[in-house]
Formats: sequence, structure tokens, C-alpha cells
Amino acid sequence: MIERVGPGIACALAAAAIYGLIPNFSRAAFVNGVPAFETTFMRTAVIGVALGLLALLRAEKLRVPRAALPMFVAQAAATATVSICYLAAGQFIPVGLAVTIFFTFPVIILLTAPLAEGQAPGWPQVAISLFAFAGLALALAGEVGGLDYRGVLLAVASALACTVQFYSGRKISGHVTPVVLGSLVHLAILPVTLGVALWMNGGGLKILAGEGIPLSGFGFLAGVCLFYVFAYLIHMTSLRLAKASIVAPFYNLEPIVTAGVAALLLGERLTAIQYLGAAMVFTALIVSSLLDFRKRAPVAA
Repeated sequence: MIERVGPGIACALAAAAIYGLIPNFSRAAFVNGVPAFETTFMRTAVIGVALGLLALLRAEKLRVPRAALPMFVAQAAATATVSICYLAAGQFIPVGLAVTIFFTFPVIILLTAPLAEGQAPGWPQVAISLFAFAGLALALAGEVGGLDYRGVLLAVASALACTVQFYSGRKISGHVTPVVLGSLVHLAILPVTLGVALWMNGGGLKILAGEGIPLSGFGFLAGVCLFYVFAYLIHMTSLRLAKASIVAPFYNLEPIVTAGVAALLLGERLTAIQYLGAAMVFTALIVSSLLDFRKRAPVAA
């Protein structure tokens, strides 16, 4: 199994930053007439086809070895759950609360690492992850409002599924490349996302009819699809290079990027407490990187 922590962390930060752009484009697409679940279906279709074509151009076989099938099924089920439940949670509880619950997954990964990876993370790493999560909660404090158990359960399900996605992605990376994995996983869940989109829209797809959707709506939809392709590829590459427990805390950058872009482009203002929370997250990421560097520096010497 490949173990290149530095590049793995770099990929995690890059993936988190690109993932952080997607909610703003998705929101803009929704405002311009594209239903949210149709956006999920389209990004699933685009990444499945695009990466499939790329794999064929690279002469890679679009198949999963039998030994990796259990992990592939886990990855597909987790990806479908995250795609659907995370988005659906926002219909019952404030988006900020859904995001806060979802981003418990780095902490869950650290706490379950001894069982899943056979190696317990150090207490400094756990403390830093908890500190980052506390900062995230502060950064999203202005968004937390009402409580509906359905939204909470959906958000919890998405957090647990994301944990499975990280672990299974790491284990399957020794059998297939990120390109092949990304294509096959999303083609596998494509019928599920299509079914949900049809169900939520009364049996039809608004994007195919084109009714009430201006050109800008399709432009934002294209942005979602493009960013998702790059983010997922880099995400799976980070797991190919380093353990899930190592790269997971760095994905706390994602909601900070989302909030920052929303403030910059959509005029959504942050409070002083939210800025403090963002600073806590960045501090945790920097300290975690420095600790990892110091731990491995003697070995490199």
C-alpha cells in the first residue's frame, strides 16, 4: 500500500478546497431553476461517463477485481448515501446544522482508526481534530436554528457513510486507480440518483425540458459537474497516498471555503465568532501538518 503522507495531505487540502466551491455553485444553480436532486443526478452522470472515457483512453480496464468487490460495494453505497442524505438533510434542518453534523466524520474516523486501520492515532491528533471541529461549529454558529429529527438522522447517516467512504476508498486504492473507481462507483449509483430525482420532481426531469431554466442555470450546473470530477479524483488520490485517519482532518477546510466563497461572491456576511471559528480550523490544520512533519523528519534524514 502506498504511503506518501505529504502528497496525501496536499491532495486532501486541494480536494477540500474544490469541494468547498460546489455548494455555492449548486445553490446558484437552484436559484436559477435547477432542482437540487437533478444537480446530484447530473454530476453523477457526468463524472461516471467522463472518467470512464478517460480510463478507456488510458487503456485501463473498467472492472473491479473480485478481491476488491466488497470494498467497492461499500464505496458505492457510501457515496450514494452521502450524495442523497446530505442534500436531503437541508430540507428539514438549517444547512449550517447539517454541515456541522456531517463534519463530525473526521472525528469519527480518528476514533475508529484503531479498529479500521489497526493503528491508533496519537492524542495530539485527536485533540487537534476536536479543536478543528469546535472551530467549525463556531464558524457555522449563525446558521444553526430549528431541530427536526429527520434532518438530524439524515445528516448523521451522511457522516457515517462518509466515514465508510474514506476507509473503503483507502482499501480499494490498491486494486484500482482513482479514475476507474470514480467511473464505476458513480455509474453504479446513477440509477439511484435518477430515481430520487424523478421521485422528487413528480416523474420528470426539469433540466431535460429546459422549462424555466435560464442559460446561467445550466452554466452553474456545468460548474458543479466540473468541480466534482476534479475534487473526487483528488480525494481518492489522497486516500491512495495516505491513511484515512491522516488525511481526514484536513477536509475540515471544505466548509470554511464554502462559507468564505459565499461571503465573497454571494454577499453572505460572517460574524466575529464565525471568523474566530474559521481561524481555529486553519490553526488546527497548520499544527497538524507541523506535527506530522516533525514526526517524519528524522526518518527522512
